[in-house]
Amino acid sequence: MSKNTILRSAFVAFCLIGMLVLPAAAAPAVQGTPAISNVEQGLRDDLWANHQQYRLQRFDMNVQQAESAITILGKYNIDTTACQVTLTTISGKRSALEAALSARDQAKLKTVNADLRTLWQQFKKEIRDAVRDHRGKGAATTLNALSSSGLETLSG
Repeated sequence: MSKNTILRSAFVAFCLIGMLVLPAAAAPAVQGTPAISNVEQGLRDDLWANHQQYRLQRFDMNVQQAESAITILGKYNIDTTACQVTLTTISGKRSALEAALSARDQAKLKTVNADLRTLWQQFKKEIRDAVRDHRGKGAATTLNALSSSGLETLSG
């Protein structure tokens, strides 16, 4: 036998062995499946815990920003009574949000998120209305001051 024939035979032998070994190595072993499942479950648990923590922190941050906005408006004597009532309702939803996240209850989480979305929209509208009402009162006060000082006839 020549040197080339021996090399070809060795190459073919390695290829045949590789074809037999690779599919067996690529297929998951029955004993290895629980380990993979545990890793996947652990990964899911860690990602969910991260999501839960982030979502609650974001909720708290939004409430703090809303409280700051109410404080600022209060400094300018803008009536924020309705805004405060809505914010109190929003703050009360934290426990429901936390419970839904802890239980991983997708249906409950969807309901809580929908309620919060509606309440935040209401809060934003109440803030806009409070500022708009304050502007209207400011214009009325200015008009009253003008009329009492006799300047209204000059401007009109």
